[in-house]
Amino acid sequence: MSAAATTVRELIALAGPVQCEQPGGAVNLVLRGHADALPRVPLGAAPDAGAGSTEVLFSGATQVTLPAGLHDVRVIELLDAPALTPALAAALAPAIGTVRDFRLQGPQLSVALQARSVQVHRNAAAPFYRALPPPRVPLRLRLGWSLLLAALRLPGTATLIGKIRGAA
Repeated sequence: MSAAATTVRELIALAGPVQCEQPGGAVNLVLRGHADALPRVPLGAAPDAGAGSTEVLFSGATQVTLPAGLHDVRVIELLDAPALTPALAAALAPAIGTVRDFRLQGPQLSVALQARSVQVHRNAAAPFYRALPPPRVPLRLRLGWSLLLAALRLPGTATLIGKIRGAA
């Protein structure tokens, strides 16, 4: 008897403490943590530069019991695994749509769950500001603006500057 090989894809690895929340509504499982600084990527693929604060949102996830806090969690999608029996999937398709299989793995747990969809939200501030050069304002310009703003605090300076600008 041979077991069918299942293709897996790691969606994200959360390093350190991970907060688990199970709210009611369409999104019924939320994992919050920090993306692994060295994500596990396939050979030849570019590593993700967006390591940092991350949320993983599961929509229509099966009810699983998770503690409020976890540590070092990997979210893995099982691509070839049958989500439901074909008859049950056909019966539930109008109500729930397609169902995908996922696994949450960590040092203290290995939980299988099914969900309609998953979204990974990353904080883009750090990679964004790393890509931009820091603003360089010359000291002369900073001193000029400081003097102008200080002078405008004196009564009548705004009128005097307006007359000078109008004459030029």
